[in-house]
Amino acid sequence: MMPNPWMILGAIAVALSAYLYGHHAGYVQKETEDALEIARLNTEMNHRKDEQDAKDATVKQEFETKLSGILSTRPRLYIPVTSKGGCATATGNDGKERAELDGQTVEDLIRLVAEGDRAIIELNSCIDRYNQVKETLNGQRP
Repeated sequence: MMPNPWMILGAIAVALSAYLYGHHAGYVQKETEDALEIARLNTEMNHRKDEQDAKDATVKQEFETKLSGILSTRPRLYIPVTSKGGCATATGNDGKERAELDGQTVEDLIRLVAEGDRAIIELNSCIDRYNQVKETLNGQRP
């Protein structure tokens, strides 16, 4: 005797429904696990960011202290010149003529160099943060 086609169709429908429900439940579970992992990684990265911010603030403070110390000594800078007559120049230890820069120019030059150093420090900090994120996303760091 031949099985009832409706019974076969019903069995296929039940099997297909069970498969689709299991697939959907697995997908929802995976989404939940992914959301928890993302939240954990975000918390970890925020913690590392806070640590790096504190380190950067310390470095910047030390840098400002050193800059203030340099500027407080009122350094004198000289540049070599060729004499054209009538110019006030001084002769250095090596016998070449030179001119002394005024105090504001010296301070401006020191601040310009300091600003370049500060930019390099910030860039290196940015590179360090990028590498930390990259290593974390690649699974190299727990």
